[in-house]
Amino acid sequence: MGREDEIRLIAYTIWEQEGRHDRSDLEYWFRAESMWEDQNRKITTKSIPIVSKQADKQNLKLNAKKKQKK
Repeated sequence: MGREDEIRLIAYTIWEQEGRHDRSDLEYWFRAESMWEDQNRKITTKSIPIVSKQADKQNLKLNAKKKQKK
């Protein structure tokens, strides 16, 4: 399922949970989009420190090798 399909499903769920009111479709869409982005931002930022730690370890090893060569 793609991003837009997921947002559409979230918006529909919000609409149903709030009693199927005749509000603007865009209101539900923007709220759902915000929820989707928050959810996916958390997933993305959780992986960044792992990559950074691995890169730090590699840099430390490279720096140690460079010092040994001198």
